[in-house]
Amino acid sequence: MAWYHAATVDAEFWFGPADTRDAAIANGRVRHGPGRLWVAEGKPFEADLRVFEPDVAPVVDRFDSINGEIFGEDGEGGSLYWDEAACADLSQRLNAAFADWAMTHGYHRGWQLDLADGEEVRPTLTLARGELG
Repeated sequence: MAWYHAATVDAEFWFGPADTRDAAIANGRVRHGPGRLWVAEGKPFEADLRVFEPDVAPVVDRFDSINGEIFGEDGEGGSLYWDEAACADLSQRLNAAFADWAMTHGYHRGWQLDLADGEEVRPTLTLARGELG
């Protein structure tokens, strides 16, 4: 989890991340000025990387389309002859490879944040000068 800041609790965009609440407040003061702002703990939503479940239809279709000329007369050697266990194994392996690729390149997270309840941070009033601090 990290800290984010926004000008309002229902803001479309929250800025961050910051390691601490205080750092998010400081960053928020720079971006939003000395008035009110909101901070919340959150994290980006994680993408579902199981793109080859429950079946491997795109792989099957591609394999058959580029290899159809080498199959037997009745399609022997094509995907019609792949058994369920082999297809499940292929799905697992492709998902693992895709997840590794997505994590390596930063594609495993969404743009939306899973935020906890936001907290309003009000400006401090400096009584000696009657100014916002």
